[in-house]
Amino acid sequence: MYKRQGFTLIELLVVIAIIALLMAILMPALQKVREQGKKIVCSNNQKQIGISFNMYGSENDNKLPLNQGGYWLWDIAYSTTDYIMDTGGDKRTFYCPADPTKDPEMAIFWQYGQNPDISEDSDWVVEPQTGRGGIYRVTSYFWMMDTVQGRPEPPEGEPAKQWVKTLTCKQPAATELITDATLSTGPDVETASFVEVPGGLWGRWQIYDRTNHLGRGAKPVGTNILFVDGHLEWRLFRDTVVRYSPPGMPYHWW
Repeated sequence: MYKRQGFTLIELLVVIAIIALLMAILMPALQKVREQGKKIVCSNNQKQIGISFNMYGSENDNKLPLNQGGYWLWDIAYSTTDYIMDTGGDKRTFYCPADPTKDPEMAIFWQYGQNPDISEDSDWVVEPQTGRGGIYRVTSYFWMMDTVQGRPEPPEGEPAKQWVKTLTCKQPAATELITDATLSTGPDVETASFVEVPGGLWGRWQIYDRTNHLGRGAKPVGTNILFVDGHLEWRLFRDTVVRYSPPGMPYHWW
């Protein structure tokens, strides 16, 4: 009678080695595919925002919705998010999937302007039905629109940039409207942190802010950029510069 034999130890080790080798080959490719998928979702978010802003402009003499409150470039008024969600977006539209620390279901971001108390069993607070232009949310994107009172400093760097107020600005194809959040603790790429950036969240709850699209060494890879004319581009991080760094704020790149 034929006696069935199992794997020998050597054969088992060979199989394990082959599997490990295949995993080592495939994992970087799978990671690249995952990151590409996040970039696509992120670009679709920005495209939806662009569509909503064009609809807003068509109803308001080509003007853009300007914040009445907020400090960082990723702060956006409740009233603006209302309009974007009424014209095709949802809460996820405001958050890049490349940043796992931010979620629209977290009140500390979605209701930041109302200062929710995360020590409570339920951290959500009732949102007011009026005055929504003066309360803001923390998102994953930089919004280049000006504020009602005017931002205190213009963007830095060359070529010179200006905060956007209308869809009919000069050079709409070269004027950034929405970008991924790329921020750091300093202007030197080698020494600055793009992952542990202290800000309002740190002051309230000891939670760091961070950049969206990070690569090896926790350094930025690049940023999706929606321009005023509606087209979208991917800009490598090496082609970005520090554009905004008021006192008490991190360094904003695009």
